Order: sequence, then C-alpha cells, then structure tokens
Amino acid sequence: MRAGVAILIALLVATPVAGQSQTSSESGHGRTFWTGLALGVAGVTMSVLGVTVYRVEDSSTGNAPPSTYQTCVAQKSNPVYATNNCDALKGKNLPLLWSGVAVGALGGVLVIHGSRTSAEVTANGFRLSHTIRF
Repeated sequence: MRAGVAILIALLVATPVAGQSQTSSESGHGRTFWTGLALGVAGVTMSVLGVTVYRVEDSSTGNAPPSTYQTCVAQKSNPVYATNNCDALKGKNLPLLWSGVAVGALGGVLVIHGSRTSAEVTANGFRLSHTIRF
C-alpha cells in the first residue's frame, strides 16, 4: 500500500495541468490550495486517530505477539489478573492509518498545485521550488 501511495503522489506531482488556468486570489493561492489544506489536515487527523483512539482488538501493538491483547482479556476471568488494563495492547488501525496518509499526501499535492510552489521528481528525490513575484 505504501508503494501505491508513493506512485500516486509521484504521478500527481509529475503530471502537468493540461492547459487549465488557475484562478488565484490576492494572496496568490488558488482554489486547490485551500482544498489541499483541508485534505491535509483531515489526513493527519485520520492517521492520528488510527494510532490512538480507534485502535483494533484483532492485533497487538509493538513487538508483542499478535494474540497478546486477546490473552490479556482472557486472563481477566482469573481474580489475580482481574484488574489488568489491556487497552494499551490494542493494535493500530492500519486501514485508517494508511488511508489518512494517502489523504494527507493528496492534500499536500493540492497545496503545492494551488500555491506558487512547484514540485519536480528527480533521480535523487523530490525538488520543491517556490516563486516569489515582486
């Protein structure tokens, strides 16, 4: 999935806008800038929620074996382990996390497209350049 997101970003950054003129306000930001900013914030929010609040019970976190959370919950029936707090062992919600990464990346591409910044994919990585007009 990570490779797919990287390819999607590279394609969106590398393809020129096919003859479309960009409407800009006095600040130099186009419509896609504000849409991209909103998408970027939404993507970051989704990713943070996926690793904090909306954790899943079908996997475990960190280097723990996959069934650690289920084992902890099963031990609660024993009076010795009845006070176990197993919530810290829940795993990340990977679909929500990677969806947030993809939405945030798309928002970043739209922010770059809507500002006076251009992005170029080179052999060594990405190059960002910003145009300042006087």
